[in-house]
Amino acid sequence: MAEYAKWWAELDPWIKSGIVVAFVAVASVLVKKLLLGRLEKMAAATDNDVDDRLVQFFRSFFFVIVFFLALIWVLTIHGKKVSALLAGAGIGAIAIGLAAKETLADVLAGVFLITDRPIRTGDRVKIERIGKHWGGWGDVLDVGLRRTKVRNTDGVVVNYPNNVLSNSVITNFSDDPTPVRVRVRFQVDYTADLEEACEVARKAIERTAGIIPDTGQILVRSLWDDERGHLLAGVLLEGRYKLADVRARSRVRSVVLTHLLSDLKAARIPYPAPRMIVRNEE
Repeated sequence: MAEYAKWWAELDPWIKSGIVVAFVAVASVLVKKLLLGRLEKMAAATDNDVDDRLVQFFRSFFFVIVFFLALIWVLTIHGKKVSALLAGAGIGAIAIGLAAKETLADVLAGVFLITDRPIRTGDRVKIERIGKHWGGWGDVLDVGLRRTKVRNTDGVVVNYPNNVLSNSVITNFSDDPTPVRVRVRFQVDYTADLEEACEVARKAIERTAGIIPDTGQILVRSLWDDERGHLLAGVLLEGRYKLADVRARSRVRSVVLTHLLSDLKAARIPYPAPRMIVRNEE
């Protein structure tokens, strides 16, 4: 060991630098081939994509760390003080962190989304907070480190920033394979026969293709508008039924409403007359 230390001390600094660069390059290749290659094969053999993304994340930052350590080593060989470089790197990292805080927040949120797995590729989800114009329903296409791609029910691919997505309320309909319940509300006039109206509406729901048989039911929902504080124009009824595939929700709901309108009209069940409230501001 002493002879090796003496031999190393007598070498020219540029030769030392070349040895360091060669050593780091060979070590990086070995790590890439032996360690990362094996980890990638192990990750590809599993059914989930969490380990695949973690290996890719480690690969992206591994070479940055190796390059920085090699640079420090070479500068030390040439007698340069690296404390100022480390301090500058720390200040630079803080500045970059402040300038790219949203990007870093998205990356960290992406790591949590990948590890916690509230959503996965192929899931049908509903995003409460940030759906806005395009709607919050959609199928997850990809969960990346910075952004998550969701194809909504209009066929538009929306790229959600992971930081915003992680702070949103996400309903995942693919987590539980049990049927989901869908509700539709409508009103009939106070003079209508409620028993007949409920039976006609129930049969209208039951004859709709796509719903689970014998799951249709009608409930008398309300007579009073709690939000506006007055009596409703008619009796508020609520139809309920269950679907095996939530992706058919909008299509089946449209057919259900069509059947309700036509069957109630055929049975001569009256709808409530529109109410107009006129206020005198004088």
